[in-house]
Amino acid sequence: MSVRRPLPSVHTGLSDAARIGAQPESRAAVQEGRMFHRGDHVVTETPTLDEDLLVEPEGRRPWVEFLTSTPGRLTVLGVALIAVVIAAGVLTSAAVGARQQRVEVLRTHTEPLANAAQALYSSLSIADAAATTSFISGGESGTGAEQFTQAVGDASNALVTATNGVSSQDAESLALLSDVVRNLAEYFNLVATAQANDRAGNPVGVAYLSDASALMQDTILPLAEQLYVRQSDAVAETQTHTAQLPAAAFTVTAAALVALVLAQLYVVRKSKRRFNPGLAVATLLMAGLLIWLIAGSLVSTSASEHARTEGTQPINTVARARILAQQARADETLALLQRGADTQSEIDYTRHSQALSDELTRQLDSSHGDVAADDLRDAVAARDGWLAAHRDIEIALERGDYPTAAAIAAGSGSGTSAAKFAAMDEALQNAIDRLRDDEASAVTDAYRSMSSLAVGSMIIGVSCGFAVGGGIWPRLNEYH
Repeated sequence: MSVRRPLPSVHTGLSDAARIGAQPESRAAVQEGRMFHRGDHVVTETPTLDEDLLVEPEGRRPWVEFLTSTPGRLTVLGVALIAVVIAAGVLTSAAVGARQQRVEVLRTHTEPLANAAQALYSSLSIADAAATTSFISGGESGTGAEQFTQAVGDASNALVTATNGVSSQDAESLALLSDVVRNLAEYFNLVATAQANDRAGNPVGVAYLSDASALMQDTILPLAEQLYVRQSDAVAETQTHTAQLPAAAFTVTAAALVALVLAQLYVVRKSKRRFNPGLAVATLLMAGLLIWLIAGSLVSTSASEHARTEGTQPINTVARARILAQQARADETLALLQRGADTQSEIDYTRHSQALSDELTRQLDSSHGDVAADDLRDAVAARDGWLAAHRDIEIALERGDYPTAAAIAAGSGSGTSAAKFAAMDEALQNAIDRLRDDEASAVTDAYRSMSSLAVGSMIIGVSCGFAVGGGIWPRLNEYH
């Protein structure tokens, strides 16, 4: 009996590799009933890799993945911090530099120009008073003539200084100076004519002198006053600006300091370390810059405010008082020359002397300008003696005693009107000098308090940038 061998099945007759590598067509052939025997070879296709699968999916951005990773965030943080600290240094340097430039212009140009305008204003008033006094004290050889010559020289020097100092763009100030010069020429002609007639013994000389004084007080002095007010306002405006705190520099520096502190906390959390040396150094440097900026600004602001309230404002008051005194003196001597016939001169004297008293009282009652308080008290005492001497002149004129009145008005005695007025004028000039010195000292303090900050802030900003880089770079290397 023969035993039938079972035919090898498809799955048992193929090797594992053949079974695994079989293609769909081979499997389909088996399913159709095709039979394979031992030793038959099955040809299969080698599997291939679809290269389309190597293309990154559409919409994928490697740089986004980098920025969202820790190294990317640290890189962005470092770049941003470096930009912030350098910007803080640059902006602080620019703000402080602009402030220092304004203070320097105030020291070297604006304040000297205002002082020249004040000197011009005062010298013209003195010249007018001295011109009338010279007619009483003996013409060209008397003390009044010497004072007139000195005052004209001082006015000329102040006029040259003011003309050279006024900017070519300040058309209004240039126009005022031009009008002063033009009217001064006419004034000097009238005074010269008056002196010529006085030497010739012609009474008409007093009339020319009266016209010259009217031109001075009604035209020239108001022009000089406008010039002085403009320059004084420019000084006060600059001092007001320099007294303001640099808010932009404060804001940027404080923001940079906050950013460094927050960055320090972030890096500490990411690196599991207590602190980052580079960021710590940058934080300390920025904190030092902020403290320096605050301290320097407070000192500079205080000094600028002191210069304005203790210098500029009191100087304006005392300068007005001195000019009012000169105008009252001119009215007094002119009324004497006309022997009481000109009531307008006496009215003007009363008005100017009352305004003088008001200015002195206002300044003494003020809490500012204490440095000149002693000089102002001396001026008040001399004013009282001058007013008393003026009453003696009026009494002498009322009884027709012109020689006595003239001796009181222009004499050299200690109790004369001329002596008392000279003492008052000297005290007022001393007060102006003291106030101006105090103002100049305060402006210098305002400049020195921030003189190194412009350069120092730039150096600190760059140093902070290097410190930030030195703190971030080692942390980035840990991820390589």
